[in-house]
Amino acid sequence: MMTFNACRPDLRYPPDAKGGTLLEGLLAIVLFSVGLLAILRLLTVSTIDNGNAQYRSEASLLASDLISQIWTGDRSLQGITDRFGNTSTDDYRDWLASVQRRLPGVSAASHVPVITIGSDRTVTVSLSWKAPGDKDAHQLIFQALITD
Repeated sequence: MMTFNACRPDLRYPPDAKGGTLLEGLLAIVLFSVGLLAILRLLTVSTIDNGNAQYRSEASLLASDLISQIWTGDRSLQGITDRFGNTSTDDYRDWLASVQRRLPGVSAASHVPVITIGSDRTVTVSLSWKAPGDKDAHQLIFQALITD
């Protein structure tokens, strides 16, 4: 039969090792918390980048849509200028309405698309947008040479 002696010290731990387990537990919690915060930051940045990629893709599709409209119509310099060289034409306004629906921050006052038509029928489309929460605007410049 084993008896318990209350006066006998516990020999499992050295006398100077008090609180070591508590310190190790706290350190494990801190390391776990730092790792969890790093994963959350990574998810946040990934979500933001995914949204920016979506807007870049939309801008590219809108510029390609405009160029395809130019290709399917009168491709002479005068024809291109008549359809898209003026912001009051129906073709330009229809395309602008599509841009305003699909890109954030594009309005009549800010980030208005710019279409430049060169004398050699080089069409440059400059689109800019500003996503919610972004400090700076993003821009896509698309250029195409329209030939016969």
